[in-house]
Amino acid sequence: MFNRRVITKATIVVVCTGFIIAGVISQARVRARPMPTAVERQPLFGMVGITRGQTLRLNVADLERPGAVPPGPCRAVLTFRDDAGRPFTDSNGNVIRSEVNLQPGESAFLDLNADLFGPPSTNGANTPARLQLRPFVRVLNAPGDPEIPPGPCFPTMEVFDNATGRSSLFSAAFEPPGDPDSQQ
Repeated sequence: MFNRRVITKATIVVVCTGFIIAGVISQARVRARPMPTAVERQPLFGMVGITRGQTLRLNVADLERPGAVPPGPCRAVLTFRDDAGRPFTDSNGNVIRSEVNLQPGESAFLDLNADLFGPPSTNGANTPARLQLRPFVRVLNAPGDPEIPPGPCFPTMEVFDNATGRSSLFSAAFEPPGDPDSQQ
């Protein structure tokens, strides 16, 4: 009877020790996995149509309060994509893009004026043709230190009338659920 209790207690101690060791090893493996070096997350927008007389504006703001403890600054690349997912280019073939490095409280934007890029109307009437684009934001990790996560970048987009400045559409980005590492 005495031996059975000692053996049972010893077995419990060995099993518990095994679970603890397995947990420590799995935590070490999780910490040892390489962090992504280019992209921490990618907020998503849907397609947007604009026409002559309108501008599509892509905004991003670092919503961290000044003086807050890291994460790092909000680093992001702002671009537009065409209906095939390719980066949108100007008439010289240069990608329309802006790379920003925002400190807490700062904001930036990238405009695309349809008057400069809108295709001519194909129906011969005075109806302007629509330019279909997708705002695209890629949030980056700190340069040279993938351990520092990006700051709280908050992207939005709007379409406004060039003559009046009145916004006709406004949308915040959609943050897809799941592992941010899988969205590269």
